[in-house]
Amino acid sequence: ARRAARWLPNPRLHPQRRWARPNKNEHALLRCLRSSPASSSDNPGPSVSLADESSSRDSLEERGQGAALSSPSDSPNEEGTVKVKATGKKKDGAWSSLGTRTVTALVLGSLALYVIIGGSGLYAAFIGFIVLQCSLEYIGFMTSKRLPKGVRAPPTLVRRTMSILSVGMIAAAHKGIRTGVFEAASFLLLSMLLVKRSAKKKPKKKKVKFSELTMLVFGLFYCGYLPTFWIRLRGVSAAPALPPPDFIARVLDWMSVDWTVGLLATFIAAASVVAADTGAFIGGKLMGSRPLISISPNKTVEGAAWGFAASLAVCLCFNYWFQFPGNAGMAFMFAVAVYAASVFGDLIESSMKRAAGKKDSGKLLPGHGGLLDRFDSYIFTGVLAYGLVYWYYYFLGIPLSQLIIAPPR
Repeated sequence: ARRAARWLPNPRLHPQRRWARPNKNEHALLRCLRSSPASSSDNPGPSVSLADESSSRDSLEERGQGAALSSPSDSPNEEGTVKVKATGKKKDGAWSSLGTRTVTALVLGSLALYVIIGGSGLYAAFIGFIVLQCSLEYIGFMTSKRLPKGVRAPPTLVRRTMSILSVGMIAAAHKGIRTGVFEAASFLLLSMLLVKRSAKKKPKKKKVKFSELTMLVFGLFYCGYLPTFWIRLRGVSAAPALPPPDFIARVLDWMSVDWTVGLLATFIAAASVVAADTGAFIGGKLMGSRPLISISPNKTVEGAAWGFAASLAVCLCFNYWFQFPGNAGMAFMFAVAVYAASVFGDLIESSMKRAAGKKDSGKLLPGHGGLLDRFDSYIFTGVLAYGLVYWYYYFLGIPLSQLIIAPPR
């Protein structure tokens, strides 16, 4: 009540507001004053006469507006606090946002499922589009005005070249070219940066900052090199231990696609990430109480446990149905690797957003933000999934020639 008196207009000092209708905040503050003891001797703020307030209320009642002052739904309780009636707008907005996220995820998931099964050029084009968009959103991080003082983004031409080279690395991986691609692209980018800086007229802009070097090399590695492992994983041509079920076999024949380890491993890795995200979201909403890490305060320990359980369940189910990755122990290792890659991929992208002062990387996907916000969990997943598959078959004694990347049919 003492704090309320400081914010209320004094009728003696503001006669023009004496007969004005109070707003909602003033209604709540007036009710606090009425519920507090009238003989408060230590009130430091300007006092409001209860008589003035009551006379204002009488005048409002004569104008037919007194009901707003005496609404039973938000009257003070015995302790003097005000109960404000909830409007439900925030809850409705949350459900609307969840519906938008769900629809976007279903559409994107259906498209990804068709592309993964189709493979070949369609799959490479899909990964290439994701890489291009993610690199553009990464450039948005580099050019943010909220970056720490002294951090400078590379020139525009060099940034755009980084995006083109990232897509070119996907095309090279699709054609089976793996050696020296990232190294050559890095050399080209850094050379362009030196030439562009040396052509500046002002001496201050001629200097190359360390932030420019690291931004370019990490952007090429993050947006271009790491996604190539999804191409490599899909291109593993070894045959699974079991043939596909009849329904899946008919679909594959209709789409003229071979039943390979690459197809199965790619689908299991993607499904494990989806299950991990869904389980973490549900577990965090139902039981989340302990924060997981300070980088992302919304993530909880309980949500992480639910996410890992969902990812492990997917891997165990596929191992039971198709005997892939091979046994329960291998399925457990696959789930651990995929889940760790998805969680830390999300955290790494969150740390970049915080450094750039952004909430979302973009606005391409309704309810999700940018494409990088949606696929950050997949960037490192392809690397670990491909490594597990590669070394598993290597220790089984299968010749490495059967695991060489080739455009799958």
